[in-house]
Order: sequence, then structure tokens, then C-alpha cells
Amino acid sequence: MNSLNNRLYSALNAISDLVLLNLLWVITMLPLVTFFPATAAMFGVVRYRILQKETDGILKSFLKMFKENFKQSFVISIMWSALALFLYFDYRIIDPSSSDRQLILYVILVVGFLLFSSISIYLFPIMVHFELSWKNVIRNAFLFSLMNPVLTVLLLIIVGAETALFYFYPVTILFTGSFTAYAIYYLCQMWFNQLLKYERNELGR
Repeated sequence: MNSLNNRLYSALNAISDLVLLNLLWVITMLPLVTFFPATAAMFGVVRYRILQKETDGILKSFLKMFKENFKQSFVISIMWSALALFLYFDYRIIDPSSSDRQLILYVILVVGFLLFSSISIYLFPIMVHFELSWKNVIRNAFLFSLMNPVLTVLLLIIVGAETALFYFYPVTILFTGSFTAYAIYYLCQMWFNQLLKYERNELGR
């Protein structure tokens, strides 16, 4: 009975931590320009929780991660915002029904959007898991998105489902973000560990 109570307490404590983490994420990303630093901080806290290396409270951990990842994530956010605007304006301008050339451009745009989305979902897990420059974060996100297409599709489905939920029920942003980040990082870390194990085996030969 005590074992069951302990597991229940641990589960409720983990859920409450994720809810608090999500509220901190929402508050700190409200200016929008801080969306990337806030999201990086959320993933950083999730990482330490999953690895069971975190002993500080959620607020202290979040502020620490926010500060540590601010510069790098903000630089990437400028580039990513510019790319997103470029894709959006192209989408508004291109009319695939007007000509064959426009249709080809539209297909290229769709491929570009899928690649942009695939790279985006790896940015934050890589940013908080590895110590890399912002250029290598983007480079590795690009490579990882191509190396494991099954995982990439699964992560896109998770993000797509959360985005659809927010679109139809905006209030869900108050608690879904951190749970989505947890799922994404958990799956990414499993793959990171597999890559590390494979690399060690190759070096050991």
C-alpha cells in the first residue's frame, strides 16, 4: 500500500511540476520575442528532470536555464523568424493553379516547409543536450531530421496534435506545452543514447 501511495505521490508531484513549468513558459514567452529562450529553458528543465539530475525547484531551474540559453536561442530565433516569414510570404504569393511554373514553386515551397518544420523540432532538444555553437545546433538538427525519418514524423505528429489542440481550444496552452516538450525530449534522448552507444561501439572496434 505504501509503495502504491509513493508512486501516486511521485506521479502527482511530476504532473504539478510540469504544470508549473508550463505556466513559467507561457509567462516568459508572452513578449513573443522571448519565445525561443523560454522554450529552450523549458526543454532544459525537462532534460534535467528526465535525467534525474535536478535538485533545485522548478522556478530556480527555469530561470537558470533561461539565462544560460538566452543568447544562443535568441540568435537562432532571429534566423528562424526570418525563414518563417519568407515561407509565409511565398505561400501568400504563389498560386499553384495559375501555371506550371507556379505549381513547381509551390511543390518546392511545401518541401521547404516540411524541412523547416523537421529541423525546428530538433533545435531545442539538441540545444539543451549538447554543448554546441548555434551554427552546429542548426547543422545537427538538419542532419538528425534526415537520419531518423520515423522519429521525425512521430515528433511532427506530436507537435501537430498539440498545435491543433491549441488552435481549437486556446486555453490548452496553459498546460500542454511542457507535456509536449517532455514527450519530444524523451524520444530524442532515447535516440541520442542510441547514437552515443553506436559511436562507442565503433570506437571500440
